This record gives sequence, structure tokens and C-alpha cells, in this order.
Amino acid sequence: MRLFVAVVAPQEAHAKIEKAALPLQGALGVKVLPPDNWHLTLKFLGEVPDGKVKEIEAALATVRFSPFTVSLSGAGAYPNENFPRAIWVGGKSEGAEELAKKVEEALAPLGLPADDKKFSVHLTVARSKSAGDIYDFLQKTRKVCEWEARSFTLMRSALLPQGAKYEALKEYAAQGEI
Repeated sequence: MRLFVAVVAPQEAHAKIEKAALPLQGALGVKVLPPDNWHLTLKFLGEVPDGKVKEIEAALATVRFSPFTVSLSGAGAYPNENFPRAIWVGGKSEGAEELAKKVEEALAPLGLPADDKKFSVHLTVARSKSAGDIYDFLQKTRKVCEWEARSFTLMRSALLPQGAKYEALKEYAAQGEI
């Protein structure tokens, strides 16, 4: 099963993220993702045997953190703006950076592959299979929103012809939450 660990964008942030993504609506070659798919990936685990899921859940249950602020602003694309595959809103969050490190440390004893990429706060809002028309989005996206993150989630990802479908397997609350 294909897994990742994420901070899911809360419902109250959706309207502001949708507003920021408006320049992408109808853009040639671009598909805006549904709000249910919006999240900050803390760690991508990839394909994991079903029998290892309980071990992952137990390791993640040891992670201790306090609620933290996520601020989204600015925009970009991966691998680059001229040939975007993933189109994202950037952000800042010391708490998310610390949580990503704690998740990595908790999972390290399980022998899962380590992330070779440095963690960066970003939320993918759209995908493109061609050189998408994203100029307006990149130029107009400034301060998008801010929210207090109170949990993170172990997610399952299924790759379907119409796009990825995500399922929350287990949510982990900040101390004193949920």
C-alpha cells in the first residue's frame, strides 16, 4: 500500500486556498486538485507491505508535538515553472519543520527509506501533464492563509486514472488535542 504522513489543510482554509488557485481554473494543461487532497506532506513512505502498517502506526504514536501555525504564501512549480508537474502554494512553519524531523526520527528504526529531499512547506493545488499556463497564478499568489495545525495523519494514496485518491488511516493529535 502507498503511504505518506501529512498535515491536512483544515476546512476553514479551503476557501482561501481555492481563491488563490482561481488563476489555474481553466488554464491550459492544468488540473486543479479537489480540496480533500490538500495537505502538507511531512514524509512520503511509498509502497509499504500491509503487514508493516501497524508498526508504522505505533511508531507515529510516539511523536509528541504542540499545535503550530502554518502560513501559506507565494507559489511555485516542480520541477520548474516552465514545465510544471506539481503546482503549489508555498509556506512557512517552524512547527511543521520540527514535526517532519520528529516523524522521520520515529520511523527510522523501521528501516523505511529516508527522505533524500529536504522538507519544505508547500501544498500542491494542481497538477499538469504539459507545459501548463500558470503565469497568472505564480504572479498573483501572495499571502494565502494561515491556520493552526493540531494533528497529522497517516494517509493511503491510490493512483487512479482520474488522479490520486487519499484515505486517512490514522490521525495523531497534538498534546491536549482531539
